[in-house]
Amino acid sequence: MICQEFESILYLYLDGEFQPEERLAAEAHLKGCSACARRVHEEGQLRQTLRRAARHSVETSRAPAALRSRLQANLHQEQRRAAQAAWLRMGAAALVLVTVGGGTWMALRPEHRQRYMEDAVRRHAKRLPVEIVGVSHENVEAWFDGKLDHRVSVPRLNDVRLSGARISNVTDRPAAYISYERNAEDQGGPARRIGLFVFDDARREIEAPPLPAVQVGSSLGYNVAMWRDGEIVYELVSDLNEADIRRMLAEQSAQKAASAAPATRSVPVLPVSLHP
Repeated sequence: MICQEFESILYLYLDGEFQPEERLAAEAHLKGCSACARRVHEEGQLRQTLRRAARHSVETSRAPAALRSRLQANLHQEQRRAAQAAWLRMGAAALVLVTVGGGTWMALRPEHRQRYMEDAVRRHAKRLPVEIVGVSHENVEAWFDGKLDHRVSVPRLNDVRLSGARISNVTDRPAAYISYERNAEDQGGPARRIGLFVFDDARREIEAPPLPAVQVGSSLGYNVAMWRDGEIVYELVSDLNEADIRRMLAEQSAQKAASAAPATRSVPVLPVSLHP
């Protein structure tokens, strides 16, 4: 871990929102980097000062419980904003311009895209329980409605079964997590798990092409495919091989295009008399 990487996760570290192995990597860096260790100490002191000031203000004003709750929520939100600002400062130097289909947007360099891939893989590999089980695509889309600030369209993937969904994250972005299983009988073995993360990228900061194009990389023994639909980025994680993933997504894209195409109306052919 280098200083720029630690800067991007500083507030997550202070919030204790790490898995044990992630915390070990961060603490190993802190042992050898006095600058980052000093930053952690300063931020920790600042948090304590803010908490004391907020607590004193609330206690002296004898604010009701609802107001105290809002103040605490606002304080946490400000800390989150500071974390995002720090991450953006770190990533600003690594942004490049990408032009696709006549439009230009800011895209993360490969090393930052790799962070999104690794985070999605770690979350997929944890096999956390889903919050909604054994329902249709339409019911899953309706379940996500109102739970996230972005729309969630559930892809209809061929030869797979929709097994459930839950709320998740990819790095600092709230995301829908949709779980599929590849039919066991088609593979001659146990069912293969497929996880799909759906999150917002309204600023187009992540390099991900629209289907039928797709980017496929690998991380921690899994293949990861990324594509977008407007402002929404899809990140698919599976131990399926790259050819199977590309074939599955190509079929899904073709089906979506066919369903969106306007129906062709048949025009009846009238008999034509050759004699007056």
